[in-house]
Amino acid sequence: METGLASSPLADTAVPRHPPSGVWRQSWHRFRRNRAGMIGLVLVALVVVTAIVGPFLAPYDPNDQSAMLRGAAHAAPSLRNWLGTDQNGYDVLSRGIYGAPTALAVGLGAMVIASIIGVLVGGIAGYLGGLADEALMRGAEFFMIVPVFVVILAVVRLFGIMVVGTALERIPNLNLMTIILLLGLFSWPPIARMARSEFLRLRHAEFVEAALCIGTTRRQILFRHILPNALPPLIVLVALGIGGAILAEAMVSFLGFGDPKSISWGQMLFFNYQALKVAPWACLVPGSAIFVTVLGFNLLADGLTDAVNPRVRS
Repeated sequence: METGLASSPLADTAVPRHPPSGVWRQSWHRFRRNRAGMIGLVLVALVVVTAIVGPFLAPYDPNDQSAMLRGAAHAAPSLRNWLGTDQNGYDVLSRGIYGAPTALAVGLGAMVIASIIGVLVGGIAGYLGGLADEALMRGAEFFMIVPVFVVILAVVRLFGIMVVGTALERIPNLNLMTIILLLGLFSWPPIARMARSEFLRLRHAEFVEAALCIGTTRRQILFRHILPNALPPLIVLVALGIGGAILAEAMVSFLGFGDPKSISWGQMLFFNYQALKVAPWACLVPGSAIFVTVLGFNLLADGLTDAVNPRVRS
């Protein structure tokens, strides 16, 4: 005689879990399973929160040099200055916090410019094809072979000399805006090439043919039908480009070509690298901030690559 309860056939049948519908939901579902991508998302979120909330919580004003007056320059970390002071008497923690908005402004600003140019050029080249495609792609190749870093250094220095004594000199953060503009103007070719390949792939899709049959204009097809479906791989390049732009601005500022009126991690390195043996914390803080930010965006891009890869789409 059986004493156990008979199992129900419905209880033994596993209920299949259907993948979420929609391209974006499927991409997010795969992205959450990517450990590197989630770590990158956390790091990027940490930098964004620091940039938004940090200036309200910073213990000192970023231009406060009161430590210099009391002879506390190069002071080691203490209860008064949690991460110490630099050679100019600035609080390292406060300057590091105020450097986060500058870094994000550089990365996002440069990639907004690059994305607009790249999507327009690549989209038109991929959709029209023929001579327009050839001409636009050859122009993109020209921008790819230009020594961008040298051009930025030369333009920033020449522009800084030309605006002396003019009304432009009173514009706040003019050099920083110049760096952002130059980074954006020279960062669009990879986005254009990716946009071209996506538009070439999608221009003969069934939904595009259906839109043409009902009289949809070319502009509507480009921006309402093709572009939304081409965005996922472009977002990956934008995430990589943000980290690259932040690193490029840090390199420009470290060489002394940055904006003296702005607070950036690269400038903190420029002003304190000579005192590395005396006050290493003044360089370790901005260096670590650059490393974490760039690493976060690179890991985020890696996770996005796996999430939007068509070969793993179900």
